Amino acid sequence: MKKQFHNEEVIKREQARMQNRACRPHLYGKKITVPTRNGSMHAFIYNKENLHPGYLIVEVHGGGFMYNTAADDDDFCHFIHQTLGIPVIACDYSLTPEHPFPIGLEDVYDCVLHALSMKELKAQPDRIILWGHSAGANLAAGTVYMARENQQFTPCMQILDYPYMDPYRSSAERRPIRNSVSGKLMDTFAHYYTKSPDELRNVLISPILYPAETFTDMPRTFILLCGRDNLNEGGKKYGLLLRKAKVPVTFYYVREALHGFIENHFNYEYIPSITKMQITRRQHELAEKSVKHICRWISRQIKDL
Repeated sequence: MKKQFHNEEVIKREQARMQNRACRPHLYGKKITVPTRNGSMHAFIYNKENLHPGYLIVEVHGGGFMYNTAADDDDFCHFIHQTLGIPVIACDYSLTPEHPFPIGLEDVYDCVLHALSMKELKAQPDRIILWGHSAGANLAAGTVYMARENQQFTPCMQILDYPYMDPYRSSAERRPIRNSVSGKLMDTFAHYYTKSPDELRNVLISPILYPAETFTDMPRTFILLCGRDNLNEGGKKYGLLLRKAKVPVTFYYVREALHGFIENHFNYEYIPSITKMQITRRQHELAEKSVKHICRWISRQIKDL
């Protein structure tokens, strides 16, 4: 079956709408400019409290490598900062199609390096916590991999919400699930992320293809999976590969949840009306419960480390 993709004109219109959405009257985070190997990017800092000196949460938004901004996760980042008392930096990494792989991934990695150089954050290279959603979880996992190879910092935890870990698989290879990511959109994300379809099997694009030895000594991992999500299989497989390598992995399965339910809860005021129709009271309840559960998990890991 021939794959169908959204054209770049449609994508650019949607990106422009999301950039306008990001220009909201109030943001909790302080906007900064981060130098990167590809130029620069923006990030948002949440640093009013620091109850666990040395720790830093690096938050990576979702959107198929193509959509959304760090501002969309402003309420979310404020909430986890207030709950945990740990500084947070949210990465506004470069998006496709204009900036294909590896630019977005390198932006996230370089954001961590810059954060480590910021004296006010007091972050230590072995106390970095990567927290990503969907495609952002893919980038978070890729950053952990790059850190392992480059040895400039050593993440101590990674939290992966409904992670997109197998972009090389087309929508035709996945079980369709109502109100999950559409097949056309999923194939569009993968198509524009690389310069060549063959590159989709690059381990930094599809982390479930990491060599077996790579999984050894990975950081403690929390993987949230949604019951109503056609990306589940990749996240589950990634977690099981980590477990096989004796990495501590916590699976958290939310049977009723839709893909993206956490961001849609915290950014509810700004999401499209058609998406709001899917976000019932139950989805809101599940999002709050899930994030509080993850925050408790982080607190327990800090006590154990």
